[in-house]
Amino acid sequence: MSNLKDTIKNRHGKDPWKDALFIAGAVLMTALAIGSVTKKAQGHTTQHAWNLAVVEQPELAR
Repeated sequence: MSNLKDTIKNRHGKDPWKDALFIAGAVLMTALAIGSVTKKAQGHTTQHAWNLAVVEQPELAR
């Protein structure tokens, strides 16, 4: 039974490289998500020129 406990303890031991890789990936994904949201929220910096033409046709109003 002692051998089984040691095997389980070795199998479930902490792996610092996997932890560091997971944290780095989470930080990268969070930064990309925040950048995407702020880029969309910023909107366009240039103003667009809009033209509106109203054409009145009495036969369409009936």
